[in-house]
Amino acid sequence: MSIFYSAFGTDATAALGTFFNAGKAKFNTAVTWAIPSSGDTIDENTGLITGAWTGGTAASISGTSSGAYAAGTGYYINWLTGTIRNGRKFRGRTFMCPIIITSYATDGTIDNSFLTQMQTDATALAAAGVLKVWGRPTTPGGSDGISQTVVAGQVPDKVTSLRTRRS
Repeated sequence: MSIFYSAFGTDATAALGTFFNAGKAKFNTAVTWAIPSSGDTIDENTGLITGAWTGGTAASISGTSSGAYAAGTGYYINWLTGTIRNGRKFRGRTFMCPIIITSYATDGTIDNSFLTQMQTDATALAAAGVLKVWGRPTTPGGSDGISQTVVAGQVPDKVTSLRTRRS
């Protein structure tokens, strides 16, 4: 599950639908993304829920490939903000797993044509100007949380994998 943030009053459902539809051919039919038409609003300083939002049309988008995949293995997107927080680049990350095995090159990295397509899709979503990265307060119960608008998406040529915390 991935959580995407947007500014209060900004509806990101259409842009997210376009993004996930663009890449669905590299995901098995077992993969589904649900884009809600409503959710919680939070105070960016504290992270506390302050209300609810209602937006565009909900969507359910599924992968369209019957190709084999390795569960929990895929690529990731860095969402860049151009902001420095506590001496580090303030950015977000979305893990896109699992991708079908034909999305990999023979050297174990991401296939160049697929990487180019995913970079184009991430760039388009960032350019829509609807995404934000939210940073929790630095201490529990603190009030120094921040949110910044995503200015670029970067898809590195690196394979990533997700692990379960369950035994």
